Amino acid sequence: MTEPEVDATPPASWRQLRWLLPYVFAISLGSMSHDVTAATYWQVQQSEITVFVEGDKDVAKRFAETTLRLQSAARWLFNWPPGHREPPTLIFAVCESLLRSIFRYPVGVDTAYTDYTAGHESWARTQSLIVVAATMGFRKGEELRSLQHAYGEALLRAESSHDWPPCVHEGMSLIFTAAELTRPNHFYVSGEQLRGSWNHFYMPGEKLLDPFVIRPDIWNPERFLVSTDALRKPMPQWELDQGAYSCFRLSFMITSAIPEQRIAFERMLTAVGRGMPLAEATMSELRQTVPEFTSRYRTFNLYEDIQLDIPEEIPVTSEPVPIALEEVRMLIGKLCSRLNNCRK
Repeated sequence: MTEPEVDATPPASWRQLRWLLPYVFAISLGSMSHDVTAATYWQVQQSEITVFVEGDKDVAKRFAETTLRLQSAARWLFNWPPGHREPPTLIFAVCESLLRSIFRYPVGVDTAYTDYTAGHESWARTQSLIVVAATMGFRKGEELRSLQHAYGEALLRAESSHDWPPCVHEGMSLIFTAAELTRPNHFYVSGEQLRGSWNHFYMPGEKLLDPFVIRPDIWNPERFLVSTDALRKPMPQWELDQGAYSCFRLSFMITSAIPEQRIAFERMLTAVGRGMPLAEATMSELRQTVPEFTSRYRTFNLYEDIQLDIPEEIPVTSEPVPIALEEVRMLIGKLCSRLNNCRK
């Protein structure tokens, strides 16, 4: 990968972000002196990942463990080559009001497939550093949703999946968002996440339909499996939602496949993302014509869950240390300044 990836304009470069590491190191040396009983912000240093979390120590450890399991899942699911190491990573999991007071966020329409409960988030990735700013979820079962979505987006830009079609990046990040990541290293996504989504996709004025009836209006793969430089035409929101669900459905099918099939899918995605026609890519990597591949996608078993016991061992999480709100605010403020994404 030669180009940095960010969610803001202009793109970040290593020169913009490299100052963060010595600053974080200085904070880690000084943070032990704070009064533990008064702390509501915590820092956890684990391998190459540093996490800043709002809440108590147990919450901080849970967020740190989740980042490690997300990275392990990406390594397993996306077939990272042996020896691949992610850049040092800084993650901020704080309340939405803090992020909104610092970052400038675009005005957009929230839907079930564009962060409908996750709140605001930002991420940036270069060859030498990853930074994620995600909101804390306070509804039961949604505490980690924003973190998993934003960090999942950053992990998808690693070399092996960097060139996949944009729609698959979107669908796979939603798989990460919906995943339950539990000890020791278990990855689970309920098929209900896919089945229960049908009623989000209906034309204005239509009645809600049975979620277990296959709808004819999901997109066929040739519509969304396109190269990374393909232009996107403007669409109404309901059509964008159909496309997002279609990408989620395909990503669900790929993730639930056995490893050999998943690797073949991923080779096909890379080929298409780099400009190979879909018909040529499906025949080369899957030994299927486009109609055969489309039939496989449309008849995919909606009752199937994704359950993976990932063999990589997750290290024991370090003890969180307290950090002052002023230090967290200063660090996030410096980050948004470097990304040219601060509120005016």
